[in-house]
Amino acid sequence: MANIIDYIAWRGDLPFSVVPFNDIDSLILCQISYLDFGGIVSESFKECVTLKDAAERFRSAKDFSARRKVGAMINSLTADLLFAAAFSRRFGDVKVCGYTTRFDPKKEEQFSAMTFLTGDKHAFAVFRGTDDTIIGWKEDFNMGVLETVPSQIDALRYLTEAMKSIRTRFRTGGHSKGGNLSIYAAANIDPKFKKRISCVYNNDGPGFREETVASPCFRELAPKIRSFYPQLSIVGMLFSHAGSYSVVESEQSGIMQHDPFSWHLTKDGFVSLSGFDPASKWFHDTFNAWFLELTDAERSRFVTTLFKVLEATDAKTNSELEKNWWQNSAKIVGAFAKLDGPSRDNVIKAVQLLFQIGHRHWTQVQFLPSGDSKKNRR
Repeated sequence: MANIIDYIAWRGDLPFSVVPFNDIDSLILCQISYLDFGGIVSESFKECVTLKDAAERFRSAKDFSARRKVGAMINSLTADLLFAAAFSRRFGDVKVCGYTTRFDPKKEEQFSAMTFLTGDKHAFAVFRGTDDTIIGWKEDFNMGVLETVPSQIDALRYLTEAMKSIRTRFRTGGHSKGGNLSIYAAANIDPKFKKRISCVYNNDGPGFREETVASPCFRELAPKIRSFYPQLSIVGMLFSHAGSYSVVESEQSGIMQHDPFSWHLTKDGFVSLSGFDPASKWFHDTFNAWFLELTDAERSRFVTTLFKVLEATDAKTNSELEKNWWQNSAKIVGAFAKLDGPSRDNVIKAVQLLFQIGHRHWTQVQFLPSGDSKKNRR
């Protein structure tokens, strides 16, 4: 089946004036945002460069080999996607500006964003998803513990500044954590700006605390949210969500379905399914039911404990963790053995749920019927 690079081969010669901006175009630009455009795309919203020029600068950069490496959890074809898009008629003249990136271990924040001017009277503010850093993943889990995390606050600030500077209609979106950030920013932005937002694209992003989703600003935004999840979603099943959604067929297994390159599509859109794999729905219902039973203090302790175990390896990224896996495994076991009883029990519960979803996926046991792919709430 075809992927997002194949789509550019099919549609790359057609400008947005002929075939309007769609869900797949959104996903392509969201994936491109994982690349490091520091020194290539300006932080200013007033200084733009075409995507073609940005790609040429990216390829000619002295540290090109380092820039194209996006880590263990992000597809290595991302730079190839940039070049395919940049040298197509459809994306080449898209203007790029407002590139910003922030990484603060003390604040437990990983944040990056950039804005695309698509030439169809819209700007598209894209928030980067969880990158290769372990801090980035910890911030994901903090979304179920804290009312707000640092990257959500920065996303709201970024979208506000972008809409002040670029006086046109906006789309916003992201993949993984970027989808969560786009929803948070669009939901909480000043109403005078919210009226100019046409659509919010959430591609397998984690959810929010239940009380956040139930708030009036989220309910008001829900009709504008377009959420897409692979048939076996794990990241996207975390916590609570707002708005309707579609389930996309994927060629990968388990958590690797989180990779947008694995999502099947045609020239007209994603290959949609009637519902999630039973294992995915089981994980959503079981993990969130367990997590909601914890008090706020217990949730915080669980996240702190889980990542304290990982920090015992001294690895800062998933790539480092994977590279020295056997040595790091021993350190993880050692750190785990030192935990107190309640903390150890909660980590065991979370790990058991992840193993069980893998087992249920591979055996295809029908524990729960798949829901319809279009719902108001999960």
